[in-house]
Order: sequence, then C-alpha cells, then structure tokens
Amino acid sequence: MRTPILLSRILVPLTLMLPALAGAANSVTKALGVFNVFVGLMLTAALLIYGVGFVVWLVRLGTWPTYRTEGIKIMEWAVVVLFVLVVLLAIVQFLQYHPRQAGIVGSFIVAILIVWMIVYLATHSGGGKKKDEGGGPEH
Repeated sequence: MRTPILLSRILVPLTLMLPALAGAANSVTKALGVFNVFVGLMLTAALLIYGVGFVVWLVRLGTWPTYRTEGIKIMEWAVVVLFVLVVLLAIVQFLQYHPRQAGIVGSFIVAILIVWMIVYLATHSGGGKKKDEGGGPEH
C-alpha cells in the first residue's frame, strides 16, 4: 500500500517537469559551453600537477632512500585526469553536435532509471508479514 503513494510522490512531479525539460535544449547548449570552460581549467590543472610530479621525481634523483615513487604516483594521477577529461570532452562534443541522438540516448537512460526505481521500490516496500501486536503466545 505504501509503494503506490511513494511512486506517486516521485512520478507525478517528474511528469509535470517534462514540458520544461523539452524546452531546455537551448539552455543545455549554453551549459555545455560553460562546461567546456570548466574542462579547460581542469586540463590546465592536470598539466600543472603532471609538472609538479615530474619536478618531484627529478629533485629526488640522487637521494637515499629514494622517494621518487611519490613523483611517479603524482604523474600517474595527472595522466588519469587527462584521460577522463578527454572522455568528457568527447561526450560534450557529441551532445553539442548531435542533440537529437543525445536526446534519444538521454531519454533511454532516464527510462531505465525510472524502471529501476520502480522495481527497487517494489522489491523493498516491506511487503512481509506484520508482527503480532499481542503480549505473547496465547495458551
């Protein structure tokens, strides 16, 4: 009995938001432009982090015990950030140049999330047996 009430609290507002989401295509393009600026700043930070890691690695060249592995770990994280940024830029470019296909993919993902939420709420709704409210077993 509790699941329909919970579903109505979630699905009704989502349904009412659909017209606003349909008209948001222009603002999505603007948000992606701002995201490009953010990615550029992160790219600069990743390059600076890589440079710091290289300097740490170089400075500790002749020391004993060598702590050069710390510099290598810093450089590894910088490379990981660079690869993540390349993937994010590819996603942004896809969203900007193929908005119709991106809308189809996005709506498919939202539909899967809604179905998952319904299944999750249905399985975890507490449909088990109620405990006896009596004082104990009757003899």
